[in-house]
Amino acid sequence: MAQANRHHGVTTTESTEGVRYISDISTAVIGMVCTADDADTAAFPLNKPVFYASAAEVIGKAGNKGTLAKSLDGIIDQADAQIVIVRVPHDANADALKANVIGTNSGGVSTGIQALRRAKSACGFVPKILGAPELDSQAVAAELVGVAQATRAFVYASAGGAADLGEVKAYRANFGQREIMLVDNEFTTFDPVSKTEVKAATIARILGLRAKLDQQIGWHKSISNGLINGVTGLQYARSFDLLDKNCEANVLNNNDITTLIREDGFRVWGNRTCSEDPLATFEVAVRSAQVIQETIASAFLWAMDKPMSMGLLQDIIMGVNAKLAEYVGQGRILGARVFISDKKVTAEAIGAGIFGIDYEWTYVPPLENLQFHQHNTGTFFVNLAEKAVEFGRTLKPSTI
Repeated sequence: MAQANRHHGVTTTESTEGVRYISDISTAVIGMVCTADDADTAAFPLNKPVFYASAAEVIGKAGNKGTLAKSLDGIIDQADAQIVIVRVPHDANADALKANVIGTNSGGVSTGIQALRRAKSACGFVPKILGAPELDSQAVAAELVGVAQATRAFVYASAGGAADLGEVKAYRANFGQREIMLVDNEFTTFDPVSKTEVKAATIARILGLRAKLDQQIGWHKSISNGLINGVTGLQYARSFDLLDKNCEANVLNNNDITTLIREDGFRVWGNRTCSEDPLATFEVAVRSAQVIQETIASAFLWAMDKPMSMGLLQDIIMGVNAKLAEYVGQGRILGARVFISDKKVTAEAIGAGIFGIDYEWTYVPPLENLQFHQHNTGTFFVNLAEKAVEFGRTLKPSTI
């Protein structure tokens, strides 16, 4: 006789259906490649990505040589931030130093920027704000862009450092990617050791400002018009006037180059990326697209390989819709909607284990051009005339 499959008792089941809250990805993590031959080797090992939740806590281990300490100081001047650092060896030879920064992949070992590309597997974090302050030659910036494209990050890099605007514009022509913003000019600051004005690790300060904005306002706020702390001057005195279309700052902006201005403090001035695609011209458009794409895609690991029931599909759809509605409510995007296309969701696709969801959204553009239209007319002369006549009628005749 076969054994029965009965249970003389109480059976309970647990349902896990329902809309799951989607958490935002971390966007304010800075990733840098720096030099510092005298840094603490335990805190900053060569060619190994290390994560720290606070730049301020580790600056004391950064040494004094190279770019690491001044870069951390520049970030901290804006606001403390989470950082991923790859320290590379300094070299007096410019080409050798460039090679150290770019790095290689050999025998399963990655160095320089190539090590930064693998930060998640090394330290568990993916930096989204990338730079190599004072080391970002054209070749270095180009390599960083490759990392940004692979990890949905964004690069801030020097626009070449030339004083002549023509040279700066020529340098800009080397880039056409949406994941990079080029920054002209350098901030300066007073160095108490040398008792002179020195370059102020400008790109590091911009990385710090970007992280600060992400933390305090959000990734939908442009870096443009952001105040920079801890600086005292500019290397080049670029002309700037809000009403002058031909000032040097506007000429640079019209070539998709961000610059630095002194106007009620020291500010970053420019919204544009190097993208050849007009739809990705604004920094905020690119970063918004990156954040939304990764936030939504990474939120549904829990759903993968579950039986494709209608309940599961509804939970996924409602989860996406709720997240987009949250972004609209926060003012991070202007609007959004989720829709299901009968051309993509077919019996054949379902049978193959495929379910597709479409969603559209619109980014919040920065107010780049405020227009006041002044009309100097004679309209109100009539009012004055009428009032004068009316007043005259109130006068009483004078008598002796």
